[in-house]
Amino acid sequence: MPAMRWGFVLRSASALVGVTCALSSFAPPNVAYANVSLKITIHDQGISPATFSAKQGELVQIDVVNQGTRTHNLVIPAFYIFTQNLNPGEDVQASFRPDKTGQFPYYSDTGGKPETGIRGTMTVNP
Repeated sequence: MPAMRWGFVLRSASALVGVTCALSSFAPPNVAYANVSLKITIHDQGISPATFSAKQGELVQIDVVNQGTRTHNLVIPAFYIFTQNLNPGEDVQASFRPDKTGQFPYYSDTGGKPETGIRGTMTVNP
């Protein structure tokens, strides 16, 4: 490449670096992204916690543990969370970002229908 073209390339790259550095100085300092991390424990007679809250758009990370004597799973249909069936003692992780506000049920539906008493409510705030 002729020297004249190299000079243009170097000046263009230098200008781009300057613009990038200038733009990065406008980034807000110490930006923190909130999230919810919780453990949901399923027993043969219930689920714990029976309620939890999150904000719309924030990351929700769930560790689901089956501490019952039968097979269970976790379903949050409003957010397309459907874990595999968990044998006693097994666990699984799930994560999602709620895209709507309101109150939404979660439950175990091993066998294709919600199990009696194994139900909770997730509240998503704006």
